Amino acid sequence: MTLNFHVRHEVTPERTTEVLQAIARGQSFDYVIQSERQVGRLRALGLVTGTVSELELTPLADDLLRVADTKPQLLPDLMHYLHYSRWSEDAPLEHTFLWTYRTLCDWLVAQGECKLAHQWLEATVTHLLGAIRESPHFGHALASATKKGAVSLSTDSLNGVLHWLRPLRPPVIEGDTFTRRYFCPPELLLLALGYVARQTGAEIGIDLLLTPERREMLCRVCLLEPTALDRALDWVLPLYPEVVEPGTRTGAYGRFVRLRKMPELSDLGT
Repeated sequence: MTLNFHVRHEVTPERTTEVLQAIARGQSFDYVIQSERQVGRLRALGLVTGTVSELELTPLADDLLRVADTKPQLLPDLMHYLHYSRWSEDAPLEHTFLWTYRTLCDWLVAQGECKLAHQWLEATVTHLLGAIRESPHFGHALASATKKGAVSLSTDSLNGVLHWLRPLRPPVIEGDTFTRRYFCPPELLLLALGYVARQTGAEIGIDLLLTPERREMLCRVCLLEPTALDRALDWVLPLYPEVVEPGTRTGAYGRFVRLRKMPELSDLGT
């Protein structure tokens, strides 16, 4: 297995969407620039399967397109979520370029606001390279799973992530400046609740305390200003009562919610 931390900057939301929709219609997508790399990204995200000549949409892709058909404004945030949540500590050597995606998002949220100038990008590459080498997930594998033990990561890799953040609405990038947002689509926050629940061992039907750690994780997924989280949750709860509801406990420990099921794309409605 070869570790790849580079996020291809030629893979873009517009191109992957064209390819995905063409596959759904059973049409050719050869006209799309570097279409094979768009397919590779869709495959890594779990949206397509099969050989190049016989590509098929997965059930996840069917759900994604169903939601996007009636709520097209959600597609950028849903694709961001798939990118952010795909890498797993349970299989850390798989989809390592999506580790880069997630870690850059976390770094941006930690910064709060920053100018995405070339100097910042170069400094961030250095930061990520250090994190890769020091990580218990990767350090032991770098010598054997990379070319000459070197990690391929550059400012182009970071731009490969920023391509997917620029279309988000409300925006997190305006001009060359990133800022945490004060609102996010409730659908993204619903999926984020499921992601955080799985990552922290929460159980269905049991009150889930939104600890500082869990609140921070939610804000990272949603690229959200921490002070805006409770207001965003207040909007989610009445919209999806069949999936999530207020916890039965309140008080000094903090806020609780209760998941009635693990949120999935299919829960977002049509």
